[in-house]
Amino acid sequence: MIPGAEIGYVQPIYAIVTLNSVILAGVLWRYRGHTGVTPLLGNVLCAGMWAGSLLALTVIDSGPLALAFLGLLFLGVGFSSMTLLVFTLEYTGRERFVRPSVLAALSIEPVLVVLFAVVNPGNLFFTLSGDAVEWGIAFWIHVVYAYAILAITTALIFDLLYRSRSLYRGQSAALLVGTIAAWIANVVYIAGPIEFDTSPIGFLVAGILYGVAIVRYRLTDIVPIARDRVLETVSDGIFVVNDEDRLIDINPEGRGILRIVGVDEGEQLIGRPFPSLVDGTAFLDQYGEITSRDEETTVEVSTAANHFQVIATPIDDGRDRHVGWLLIAHDVTQRKRHEERLEQQNERLKRFADIVSHDLRNPLNVADGYLGLAREADDPAPYFDEIERSHDRMETIIEDVLALARNGADVTDPKPVSLADLAEQAWESVDTGDASLSVTSDTTILADAKRVTRLLENLFRNSVEHGTPDGTDDGADPIGSSLEVEVAPIAADDGGGSMGFSVADDGRGLPDGGEDVFEDGYTTDAEGTGFGLSIVRGIAAAHGWTVTAGESERGGARFEFTGVDSDGASESGADDSLGTPGSPARASDG
Repeated sequence: MIPGAEIGYVQPIYAIVTLNSVILAGVLWRYRGHTGVTPLLGNVLCAGMWAGSLLALTVIDSGPLALAFLGLLFLGVGFSSMTLLVFTLEYTGRERFVRPSVLAALSIEPVLVVLFAVVNPGNLFFTLSGDAVEWGIAFWIHVVYAYAILAITTALIFDLLYRSRSLYRGQSAALLVGTIAAWIANVVYIAGPIEFDTSPIGFLVAGILYGVAIVRYRLTDIVPIARDRVLETVSDGIFVVNDEDRLIDINPEGRGILRIVGVDEGEQLIGRPFPSLVDGTAFLDQYGEITSRDEETTVEVSTAANHFQVIATPIDDGRDRHVGWLLIAHDVTQRKRHEERLEQQNERLKRFADIVSHDLRNPLNVADGYLGLAREADDPAPYFDEIERSHDRMETIIEDVLALARNGADVTDPKPVSLADLAEQAWESVDTGDASLSVTSDTTILADAKRVTRLLENLFRNSVEHGTPDGTDDGADPIGSSLEVEVAPIAADDGGGSMGFSVADDGRGLPDGGEDVFEDGYTTDAEGTGFGLSIVRGIAAAHGWTVTAGESERGGARFEFTGVDSDGASESGADDSLGTPGSPARASDG
């Protein structure tokens, strides 16, 4: 008979603990496919085996059957701490440690405990003196080992309790209190003030609290590791805001979004008012709008370089009381850029349709009219000349339209190129007459060489054809007479390593300050197509540059290109970009 068996309430306690373990095991069996349930089920069965064996030994105190129950008793004792540790590892997200080799190593001690308890070689495990039990060195080694395992388990659950929020704190608190109850009950017995093994009482309390965790907090349906796996790896930014507009949870992607709007990564975010985190952004006004509604709302928010679709869902507690908001921000930047490209392509198609229907129709009608006159004339040669000019104009328009289409696509693989070399190549390709070119710095930029050459050709041609300095265009002076064109780098002010360049002349300047010069078909020359500067704008946009037109310091036209990526290996330094003395210069005569 075990010590304390003669106490009347011992057997009912053991019976209640055993029954509770069976019921709890049945509940856990239904959820055996969920994370952490299998080791928890094993722990509950070990507790039932412990209490059931103690119950049996209160009435069977000798013989082979008693020896068998003694073996079952210490089988439950030995494996209870092991299964609790395995459950805690899985529950707290450390299942990477639950490997076959680790489980095999953890099983060695429980097996040795059973062998020592049953065989008891040299009374190393216990010594019976009447009804009293004196524990041996092997037992105390087991106690130290088991308490070390319990200490690790308690520390892991306490750490999770500290880190978790809301629902998971209830889970963790129930498990922590249950584990501590088992500790206390066992210590009371080991320390000796109670005559019977009180450990099952601790298991009874632990079993009740585990049941609360399962039923009330849905322990086996949602464990904290599930939260970690979902929120920490999801590609959308997730923000949980309470009813006081304070941020109470955020995932790494959400932190990345806040970095985009200027929030320091090292700042403490949890507990801060969410509006203060998005202050100065377009989302602040949107936030006030979506949180004023009682239904799920979807809005789109744009920053300087990113676009987000934000879904705001109200959060209610179990009593249908509003307690906060769940905000999910999905990055739709690529989609928006795709839509913008489609819109640009549609716009180009529309422009091309307008050009075909209008600009080509005029020279075609002219050619058709002269063809009719040629058929009726005795000398059709003059009419054929007019028809040829109409055909030449249509060919020019078609070439410009093709240039608009080809040069408008985004530049995806820019190369380092010398701005001075491209300028000289473009200058040689244009009939510049007596005009001269000056390049004040040999800056290296990242660009598509062919397209930038076309851009410079169009600008040079525009300067020569429309920029006679004396304001006359009567044909008395050679083309480009006395005209000076300058290509120079300009300083950038965005702090992002980009720079810019300008193309300026000292000619007549731009009409109306250059406001409409980039529009399709805009020209002041009856023979011009009006697409030259439109092509310039398209090439700049394809590179991601911004182009503006205005008056140069010498009264002529000036075109500025900013947002140009520099290769970083330019022969000229920062001073060169400002046009300071000492910058190398190249000059070309027409």
